[in-house]
Amino acid sequence: MKNIIIITLTLITLINPLTVHAIEIGDTISPEIAAKLNLTPNKVAVVDFFASWCASCSKEIPDLNQFHEQQDNQNAEMIGIGVDEELSIGIAYQQKLSIAFPVHNDTNQQIIEYFNPLGMPALYYIKNNKVIGKRIGAVDQIKQVIKQDLKSLAGPQ
Repeated sequence: MKNIIIITLTLITLINPLTVHAIEIGDTISPEIAAKLNLTPNKVAVVDFFASWCASCSKEIPDLNQFHEQQDNQNAEMIGIGVDEELSIGIAYQQKLSIAFPVHNDTNQQIIEYFNPLGMPALYYIKNNKVIGKRIGAVDQIKQVIKQDLKSLAGPQ
């Protein structure tokens, strides 16, 4: 009986049309979300989701700041998405880490729910409203990894 219940619940989960889909490489971002992110046409947006409670995010943000400061704004732009529900906590965190790149505070969780990353931190590469790459979870030396990713993604999109 227990196995039948487990199998039934699994099948319901698999066929449920309300199952949330995570944004993947090749997906197109909705115009509404693209507008919120203020994406620049023909430029790769490096979109990073972070939160004050994410220890790995705190380790990566100094590298992301350096990446942003070293960009000549010719081929890529850094955009942060702070997902703390309390705006004051999010802003205090951003100030503590001296975040230099533009940040959208997603206190209502609309953007993160749209992307639905499978972990944090979550980094997406978006060009012309299309996801062309992503990295989920902590990445050592993220600044160097982003530079390498951008070189490999430099082809026509």
